[in-house]
Amino acid sequence: MELRIQIWAETEQEKRIRVADDATYERVVEELGINPEEVLVLRDGVPVPDDERVAEKGALDAEITIIRIVSRG
Repeated sequence: MELRIQIWAETEQEKRIRVADDATYERVVEELGINPEEVLVLRDGVPVPDDERVAEKGALDAEITIIRIVSRG
């Protein structure tokens, strides 16, 4: 499945990646090199659990937003 990701951190970024059907949100965040403990993941504006699968049955693509909740410094 193709996943469109908006990342809101120091700067805003947008990425598109392919993920396995069994990929969890935590795995996606880790693959992006982001510490899962420092972010909030939203799907359709609603927070999702880290261990939930990204792929919904029959979906070919999805969009999530990753918001950094821990500041550095």
